[in-house]
Amino acid sequence: MVRTALRHLSRLIIVAITVSGCAYLTPQDETSPATDASSSSRGDVVASTAEEAPNEIPDTTQSGQASVTATPATTPTTTIPEPLGVAELILTAGGLGEAAFGSEPDAVISYVSSILGSPTEDSDWTSPETFSCAGTVIREVNWGVLSLMFGDESSSASGRPHFMSYTYGLIDRLGDEPQGLVTSEGLTISNTVTRLLDRTDAQLDEGDEELDIPPSFFYDRKPFPVTGLLTGTSNEDVVLVILGGSGCFG
Repeated sequence: MVRTALRHLSRLIIVAITVSGCAYLTPQDETSPATDASSSSRGDVVASTAEEAPNEIPDTTQSGQASVTATPATTPTTTIPEPLGVAELILTAGGLGEAAFGSEPDAVISYVSSILGSPTEDSDWTSPETFSCAGTVIREVNWGVLSLMFGDESSSASGRPHFMSYTYGLIDRLGDEPQGLVTSEGLTISNTVTRLLDRTDAQLDEGDEELDIPPSFFYDRKPFPVTGLLTGTSNEDVVLVILGGSGCFG
C-alpha cells in the first residue's frame, strides 16, 4: 500500500513538473512567433517603403529641367540725347536760342560754347567807351561771325552784368562759320531781299554811301526789333548781318 501510494505520488509530481514545464515553455513558444511576426512586419514596411520610394520622391532633376525656361540675354539700352546743333541757336527778338536777353553772362557763354565750341575771341570785361556803350563795363565774346555783347546797362537790365545783344555776320566775311543760324522767321545771312520781304514786314533803308552807312532793314518784334545790313535794297541783294537785342546799338 505504501509503495502504491509512493508510486502514485511520484506520478503526480512528474505530472506536475511536466505541466509546469509546459506552462513555462508556452509563453516562449507564443512570444517567439510574435517576435518573428513583428520582425517580418518591420521588414515588410521597410521593403514596401524602399519599393515605393521612387514613386513618392519626385525626380527634381527632371522636373527642374522641365520647369526652367531659357530667357534670352538682353542688353540694357541707354538713351543718349542728340547733340545740340546750330538749329538750337535761333535768332529771336528775345535772345539767342534758350539764352534770353538779361541772362547771366557766364551761363550764356557756357550754353553757346556747348554748341559751337570755345569762343574764338573774348575781350573780357573792359571800359564801355571801347564800344561806345552805356554802363560801367562791357564784354564782347565771338564765335567766328557770331558776336554776343554783355554789359551792365541796357533795356534788358540795369546795374548788373547781363546778356544784351547778338550780331550774326560781318560785312566782309559772308559765308564764314558758324553757318546755318536762322531767325524765328527762317531767315539767315546770304538770303535775298526777296526772301526777307516774303518772310517779314521789313522796312528797307538804302543807307548813305557818302556817310559810310550801309543799306539796312528793320522789322518790329517784341521785346526788341530785329535789324540787319544788306548789300543793297534790290530783290537780288542779300542779307549780310542780323542783329537783335539792345545796348550798344539800341
